[in-house]
Amino acid sequence: MNRKGFTLIELMVVIMIIGILASMGIPYYRKTIETSKATDALTLANMIGNANKMNFLDTGQYTSGTIDNTCNTANCGALANNNPCRLIACNYVSKNDWSASKYNFYACNPGTGAGGAECCAVGSVSCTNRKNETTPYDNWGYRITEAGGCLNQPDATTPACPTI
Repeated sequence: MNRKGFTLIELMVVIMIIGILASMGIPYYRKTIETSKATDALTLANMIGNANKMNFLDTGQYTSGTIDNTCNTANCGALANNNPCRLIACNYVSKNDWSASKYNFYACNPGTGAGGAECCAVGSVSCTNRKNETTPYDNWGYRITEAGGCLNQPDATTPACPTI
């Protein structure tokens, strides 16, 4: 008898092999995507940190607090020198859709550590942390120091600061 095609067992073996490969590849793919998002967030945090230092040179005060979409419509002249929205309103940082980001952004006062209770610390001019994510990515975050360095949040799952 001359048959062409595959038996059910052969098809099951192929499907099982594809399943095993997918189970190994999908977590690696997800971590790669999360690392890419973290690098984007770190770039924005670095810009916020540099803007905060420029604001200090111009006004003598660091800003501290959350950067969000309300900052996009703020008026530069109406804001206190330490208001974080000043960084966007006075064109130190460009307007962004901050709420669409997968990270929260904060301007920090390096002298007091004020700005974002979740990630700001003494010596930091800005910080960012992951929002609305499940383990193991929920605690990812970074701080930008006064000297321009990057520190990852004290969490075992946060990858080291990428070079930007």
